[in-house]
Amino acid sequence: MYTNNSIQPGLTLSDRYVVVRQIGQGGFGRTYLAEDINRFRELCVLKEFSPQIQTDYVVQKAGELFEREASVLYKLQHPQIPRFRELLRINLAGKEYLFLVQDYVEGQTYNSLLNARLQQGLRFTELEIRQLLQQILPVLDYIHSMGVIHRDISPDNLILRSIDQLPVLIDFGGVKQVAATVASEYYQPEKFTSSPSPTLLGKVGFAPPEQMQTGLVSNHTDFYALAVTALVLLTGKQPQELIDNYNLTWQWRREVTLSPVLGQVLDKMLSPRPGDRYQSANHILQALNPAQVSYPPAQYPNPNTPPPTSATVAVS
Repeated sequence: MYTNNSIQPGLTLSDRYVVVRQIGQGGFGRTYLAEDINRFRELCVLKEFSPQIQTDYVVQKAGELFEREASVLYKLQHPQIPRFRELLRINLAGKEYLFLVQDYVEGQTYNSLLNARLQQGLRFTELEIRQLLQQILPVLDYIHSMGVIHRDISPDNLILRSIDQLPVLIDFGGVKQVAATVASEYYQPEKFTSSPSPTLLGKVGFAPPEQMQTGLVSNHTDFYALAVTALVLLTGKQPQELIDNYNLTWQWRREVTLSPVLGQVLDKMLSPRPGDRYQSANHILQALNPAQVSYPPAQYPNPNTPPPTSATVAVS
């Protein structure tokens, strides 16, 4: 029941999780759908983290970093983020495995939804993208308030949940960062270990320049990737088709016409310099809904105060 390092359906891990099938594969391991025997066979996801190099150092170092990342995910409690259940450590056929166990989200990724539309000659509408931004920006506001940066926002890492049609944010990039960090440290020549270079991670085209060039991430990293995601859904084009590589400017207006407000918001989110982007997810929401925030609360005159002068009227 265990071939090619792949865990076969039917195998029970840790006397609790019955593997149903493999549902994905990435650079750092496979993802499995499983049933939780202890929770009335509720469906869950086992995300495998399996370093390609199996040495004591790598396994130990990876385990430490992975547990730290798991502790970050564990503190996130939001209805649009899959709940983190536990960190599972097992040995199969002499090989160490680490799994993140998370809730299963029934639905389709936005990438799948886009591909289905493209086959019909359709793309996402501005109204749908506005709705997506309205529904996912509060999630970013929440994770950023918890000191967490997603690092890997893309149409693949957003799922439209079937039960309530809300977008769900999956696959936080910190887990992949752990794997990449361990690998880079392992491959560092001895003389460079005192100052290892930062581990660069992020999807090409979706990750902002500073993330790809220096490995630096911040709240602004997620805003940039979310704007690229929006443009990919609106145009049906990949980021590389929308950016001018010569001067690194976005040329999305050749592909789609948007309202001035949304166009300006996306352009600001895509600023090359992090400091030129919005300061918070809430600022983006306010920019998307100027009518809701531009009016001060109604003020009524106090009957006990003298009437205002004409100068005051002019100013107010």
